[in-house]
Amino acid sequence: MNIEQIAIADIDADERLREVDLDAADFIAASMAEYGLRQPIEVRKSGKRYKLIAGGHRLAAAKKLEWVDIPAIVLKVDQLEAELLEIDENLFRRELSPLDRSTFLAKRKEVYEALHPETKHGGDRKTDQVLNLENLIASFAESTAERLGISKQTIARSVARYKNIMPDVRQKIVGTWLADSGSQLDELAKQEPDMQRQIADFVVQWPGVRKVSEIVRQLAGRPKPTPPGVIEKVAGIWRKASPTERKQIIEFFAPHLPGYQSEERAAA
Repeated sequence: MNIEQIAIADIDADERLREVDLDAADFIAASMAEYGLRQPIEVRKSGKRYKLIAGGHRLAAAKKLEWVDIPAIVLKVDQLEAELLEIDENLFRRELSPLDRSTFLAKRKEVYEALHPETKHGGDRKTDQVLNLENLIASFAESTAERLGISKQTIARSVARYKNIMPDVRQKIVGTWLADSGSQLDELAKQEPDMQRQIADFVVQWPGVRKVSEIVRQLAGRPKPTPPGVIEKVAGIWRKASPTERKQIIEFFAPHLPGYQSEERAAA
């Protein structure tokens, strides 16, 4: 794979799925100033110009250093294939928040099924040719699960999370504690759109409250629930206990129950 020196002025990096983190770009720029660029960016030809595929932070760092050109690998791919490459580069990053990961997985589903429409659920299944092709090409969930090493259930949950949270709400909660909690994002996704927007506003204004259920309670003006008493706690433990554990509980408490001693003496 050949590496070319591409003029930075000829590279378009707009319409990216993930914005450049300026602090990260500063850090990368410091490294590049000392050691140079160790991993070329990836671009594709678009007329007389180039479209960035991978390396947004590296390109931003090069601009900070006022480089005129940058090492790049020019890939021969179309727009959809380029989008898939960009998404996959980001999905392999460990620092992605659950919200970011949901966004990229949902976008990957859109692009993958656009590239392989025969794998889309409910697609054309009339001909033997389509059926044979569908058997040869993995579904989005199968392909992504194998590529990322995560379960299909995790992928489905992430995609559903993205679809059920309103776009303006997703944008508002980026960078908040809520974006970093998968379980709380799932709670947010269950709410109606208007409530989601109220929750997003609440999160921005009062970041100390970190449970969606508690935010909904406060927004609805409901009284704070009474803490469970001893009986409720014991009942909760009993409901969750297995048959073996329930037997152990009975055996433990039996000597302390009224009448146990007299029954024991009578048996003797």
